[in-house]
Amino acid sequence: MAFRQWLIGLLVGSSKAQGDLAIIVPPAESSASEEEIAGLNFRSAIDTHQKWKNRLQDVINGNTPESLSVEEVSRDDRCILGKWLYGEGAGKYSEYEQFRALRTHHTHFHQCAGKVLEAALAGDKTGAQAALKSGDFAHASQAIVLKLAEMYNRISKPS
Repeated sequence: MAFRQWLIGLLVGSSKAQGDLAIIVPPAESSASEEEIAGLNFRSAIDTHQKWKNRLQDVINGNTPESLSVEEVSRDDRCILGKWLYGEGAGKYSEYEQFRALRTHHTHFHQCAGKVLEAALAGDKTGAQAALKSGDFAHASQAIVLKLAEMYNRISKPS
C-alpha cells in the first residue's frame, strides 16, 4: 500500500511541481514485492527516468564526465523499462491498452531525451534547457510516470 500511495503522491505532485518529480521521496516502508510486479520494479523504472533530467542538465552545464551519444540516448530498448517493454512485458501484456500506451510514450521520451542531448552537444544550451524544463522532454517525462502508474494499476489488481 505504501508504494501505491507514493505513486499517487507523485502524480498529484507532478502537476504542482511542473515536471520536477524528484522532490517526492519514495517510502522506505514499501516492500520490494509491492514495487515489483511481472518482472519490473516500477519504482526503479520511475527513478531511472526521472534521473535523465539531471543527467541531461549536467551535459547542458558541462558538468559531467559521462559521455552520452544521441543515438544511445534515443534508444528505448536499453534501460530497465525498455528491456521489460520489449521482453517479458511484451510477452505478458501487449494486448493491454495501458501497455501499448506506455511503450509509445516510452519511445517518445527517449526521442525527446535524444533531442535535448543533441541540442546541448551542438551548443544550443537555451533550446536544450527549454525542452528540459517545459518543452517536449518535460511533458514526455511526466507522461512516463503517468503511464507507468496506469500500467502498475492495471496489472497489480487481482483479476
